[in-house]
Amino acid sequence: MIKKILLSLLLIIVVAVSGLFIYYQVNKSPEIFIASVVQPGSTQPLQTDPGTLRSTAGGQVIGFADSYDTHAWLGIPYAAPPVGDLRWRAPRAHAGWTGLREATEYGNPCTQFWGVLAAQDGEDGDLLGSEDCLTLNIWAPKRSPEAARSTSNKIPVMVWIHGGGNNSGTANLFQAHNLAGSGEVIVVLINYRLGLMGWFSHDSIRQTSGNAEDASGNYGTLDIIAALKWVNQNIAEFGGDPNNVTIFGESAGGRNVYSMLASPLAKGLFHKAISQSGSADTTLQTLAEDFADHKLLHPISGLRNSSNELISLVLQQQFPGETKEQIRARLSNMPAARLLQMMRSVNAKQLMQMASDNLGQKGYVKSARIIRDGQVIPKESLLELFKRPGSYNQVPLMLGSNRDEQKVFMARNPEYVSLLFGVLPRIKDVERYNRVSKYVTDNWKAGAVDEPAKRISAGEAPPVYAYRFDWDEEPSDWLADLPTLLGAAHGFEISFVFGDFQGGIPMDVILTRQNAAGREELSKAMMDYWVEFAYNGNPGKGRSGQQSDWHAWQNAGDNIMLLDTSADGGRRMEEVRDNVADIKARIPVDTILTSQSDRCRAYATLFLHGYQASDFWSPDEYKSLGCEDYPAGSFRNS
Repeated sequence: MIKKILLSLLLIIVVAVSGLFIYYQVNKSPEIFIASVVQPGSTQPLQTDPGTLRSTAGGQVIGFADSYDTHAWLGIPYAAPPVGDLRWRAPRAHAGWTGLREATEYGNPCTQFWGVLAAQDGEDGDLLGSEDCLTLNIWAPKRSPEAARSTSNKIPVMVWIHGGGNNSGTANLFQAHNLAGSGEVIVVLINYRLGLMGWFSHDSIRQTSGNAEDASGNYGTLDIIAALKWVNQNIAEFGGDPNNVTIFGESAGGRNVYSMLASPLAKGLFHKAISQSGSADTTLQTLAEDFADHKLLHPISGLRNSSNELISLVLQQQFPGETKEQIRARLSNMPAARLLQMMRSVNAKQLMQMASDNLGQKGYVKSARIIRDGQVIPKESLLELFKRPGSYNQVPLMLGSNRDEQKVFMARNPEYVSLLFGVLPRIKDVERYNRVSKYVTDNWKAGAVDEPAKRISAGEAPPVYAYRFDWDEEPSDWLADLPTLLGAAHGFEISFVFGDFQGGIPMDVILTRQNAAGREELSKAMMDYWVEFAYNGNPGKGRSGQQSDWHAWQNAGDNIMLLDTSADGGRRMEEVRDNVADIKARIPVDTILTSQSDRCRAYATLFLHGYQASDFWSPDEYKSLGCEDYPAGSFRNS
């Protein structure tokens, strides 16, 4: 009897804290943990407000009044639905609508596997969303239609590009009422095609395309550019200044911010850029298209879900009795138009399922993203472009990362963490956990912040402002040591930037009464900096003029703003540098890497197969490390 009572009490405790560990059981996207904090509530239609009547190129829209003295408009189309024959084509102009469009409901998320980043109910493995998803959401300070339309007193525009590995996520996840209302800015959040629908490069597309954009394979990138064009043409009607547009995004959104710096088609469409935990990586066309057969011998051969691999999967379903060689012969001999018609006839969700099954990971798909086609995205790497002023879109930049980026991924990895009672995480070896995390996190900062900042600052270019987000005031008790397990993890800064800790699933274990005052203080400071940067291209002392002075990156002395609560050091400039050469030098001598395989895996994962650009991969260095017997391609998981 006593045993049953104790088990019942344990069950109550487990249920009470299990929300903390949702991230372990669901989506594998980088932002999974923080996304559950900011997930929006009901998307039921709201009561329209006559003061929100606006005219756009597509027709009239009406929105609703929201918190923080704002108006909001949801689900406004910025391009035609990319369905049918428009799949894998550049976005086309929307045909518009007649009458008044009520913009009170979110549009569809783009096709993806379920996870909290999709901002919809579902279960692991569910496919949801739609190819008809090219919409945007707007928050703006309350103004009458006449006042908003006035040519005087236009205010800055901030365009948010969501993260999710470019395979998941949606603009519908975040609410920007606090940032827009408190900061006196207009915030636009955009959807764009994801995964296989967003990036798909193949010769059959090039042969049948009438222009370079259709042929590029970079359809998600072109969607972002189309959304920026929509903002340029329409945002003045909402009170925004089309000549003062800041793009900002986190993780894959930060990577997409970098792609806008690189793309000649985005020139003049934005004037400042913020990349939060992003990446300057782009994908070689060979990786996007080639077969993956020889990846163990040739680490730059095609991805497992390259276009030719996926086309072969579709053909194998139609001709199940044929060998791999016969399927490939059929592929090479099929007329381009017929092949493309076949691929466009496959249901998007069916194609996603094939790609997931091909990776052997339920509810997860990974494919090429941001492809070096030579038209939309240059053939050169971004780090090479940054060496030459004038070869990219030069605007004031804010670049940053979080102090413990990698821990949110490691926290659900059984190699490092066990689960007491199947729920409560216990780090197996704290020293190893921290040091492995530091390798990836330091490389993340080096690739996303330091290396780009060094190159850009060396030339004649607008200033770069760098930050590191350090908040780690999660509670620690017998249930879990969250500051060690997660720390200042990937994605945690998003809620601080938007000033929203209330939306989505309640996360009382992390967002406690004890850390509320510090969170609010840091969030207000960060919004203050972000908004001032949007206004003037320099975060300085914040819009209020009351923050610690944030000066531009310099190659000697204090180079980076540390963002934390006053109880933990506050906001202050310090010299914190991470460079790839130092990280490489640690690998041969670090005792935490206990085998030759560990050392080779670390080098290949960090500098060839990781989230950051592969510019620092060196076959000669890899060989000199003693890795001849460990083909680099064997460490690639996609």
